[in-house]
Amino acid sequence: MVNYKLLTPGPLTTTETVKREMLTDHCTWDNDYKQITQRIRKGLLELAHVSPEEYTAVLMQGSGTFGVESVLTSSVGKDDKILIIANGAYGERMEDIAKHAGLDYTIYRCHYNQTPDADAVRSIIESDPKITHAAMVHCETTSGILNDISSVAEAVKSLGRTFIVDAMSSFGGVDIPVGELGIDFIISSANKCIQGVPGFSFIICRRSALDKCEGNLKTILKPYKLRKGETKSE
Repeated sequence: MVNYKLLTPGPLTTTETVKREMLTDHCTWDNDYKQITQRIRKGLLELAHVSPEEYTAVLMQGSGTFGVESVLTSSVGKDDKILIIANGAYGERMEDIAKHAGLDYTIYRCHYNQTPDADAVRSIIESDPKITHAAMVHCETTSGILNDISSVAEAVKSLGRTFIVDAMSSFGGVDIPVGELGIDFIISSANKCIQGVPGFSFIICRRSALDKCEGNLKTILKPYKLRKGETKSE
C-alpha cells in the first residue's frame, strides 16, 4: 500500500483512525448510526462557533459543488436576486450554477490575483435594491488567495442581505466565527480540512434563513426524454 501525504488544498490525507472506523458497517435505522450523525452535526456547529438554537448543520450526500448548488438553488427564490463575488474558478462556478438554474443574478468579477473589495460590494448592493443575497468563496483554490470575508460580511449584513460563503478549502483549517460575522450559509466538504472521506458536503445554516428556503428548490436537470418506442411506465 502506497502511503504518502497529499499536500494539496484538497482532498487531504485521510488518517488511519478514520479508515479503521470505516471498516464497521452501520445501517441508517440503527441507533448508533443516528448518534454518530448527531455527533458529527454537533461537532460542525462547534467548529463554526455557533449555537444549535440559532444554527443547524445539514449533511449533503454529494460533492462540495453539489453543496454549493443545493444552497444557491434552495435559498434564492423566484423574487430574489443574488450577487456573486468571484475572483477565481470557483466563484465563477457559482455563476455557472446560477445560470443553469435560471436564478436572477449579477456578478462582481475580480482578477484572479485580486481580492474583492467590500466597498465595491456595498456599492453594488446599494445601487440594485433587487439584490437579496450575496455569495463568495473564502479560500479561492484557483490562486490560494484567502478572501476577506469579514469586511464583505459587514457590508452585506449591514444592508440586511443574506450572506453565503463557500469555505470548501478553509473551514476547519482557518478559524471562522460564523455567527459573529453574520454568515447565513457556509458550505464545506468532508474531505478537505477536517480530513474526512470524499462523498459528502455539509452546510451550516442560520435556522431563520433555512426556514425561508421552503418552496424555493428548483431542479437544473433537463426533462428526461423518452427513447423511440419507450413508455413512461418503463
